[in-house]
Amino acid sequence: MDDQVTSNTTIDWGLGRYERTAEELEPVAEHVVSLADLKHGERVLDLATGTGNAALLAARAGGVVTGLDAASRLIDVARGRAADEGTPTTFVVGDVQALPFSDADFDVALSVFGLVFAPDVDRSFAEMMRVLRPDGRALCSAWIPAGPLDAMVSVFARAMAAATGAGSPRFAWHDPQAVSELAARNGAEIRFHDGELRILAESPEAYLTASEQLHPLSIAWRGALEQAGTVAAVREEALAVLREGNEDPSAFRVRSPYRVIEVRHRQR
Repeated sequence: MDDQVTSNTTIDWGLGRYERTAEELEPVAEHVVSLADLKHGERVLDLATGTGNAALLAARAGGVVTGLDAASRLIDVARGRAADEGTPTTFVVGDVQALPFSDADFDVALSVFGLVFAPDVDRSFAEMMRVLRPDGRALCSAWIPAGPLDAMVSVFARAMAAATGAGSPRFAWHDPQAVSELAARNGAEIRFHDGELRILAESPEAYLTASEQLHPLSIAWRGALEQAGTVAAVREEALAVLREGNEDPSAFRVRSPYRVIEVRHRQR
């Protein structure tokens, strides 16, 4: 899905209302945090925390949690959520490729569809491993390229590549061999845990309209597609994909597979 985007365009995830997407992704955050099997008092870093889904879940589970994101607006949203529910959590603005923390500062690192957007894959992965204790662990989710939502995003990504001439494939976070090689280069070992997210809406049309109005990717891409004169055609193609993949004729229901990558320092 989103991590299969092929445009080189840098996305400001503070655009629009990512809060809607964050609500949809809450079950994945729950899955990731449950796999972390947190112990009370463990120091947890949520990379690309967004609105704080995984960070808040980890804090409720007894972790001493820091959430980091490059989008200052989303950090403000996460801080507001933590304050509203009285959950002690620290949120900071920062870059996953240059983490503002010391070596071995954390017992656990989490990332729900966040680390997968870092432009420099090796650098961001190495930074995550650097701030983990030698016996620490990380759990990061990535989309598996299958299902109607992935197909919809691919429609827009291909159109953006055609409009800008700047497309290039992203790192294949869903591919066990590619991720195993990445881990080996960074002195880490990995395991995989697969899951599936269900997405519901009133209709395919309602889902696409909300995405166009609220999702940061849609907002960031619209200008280039308008300039290329392809907005209407691309929209119809995307809508056809959603209609074809819809599992509920009276509403909208689709499933998106994902993979959680469990990472640990290689034991010597």
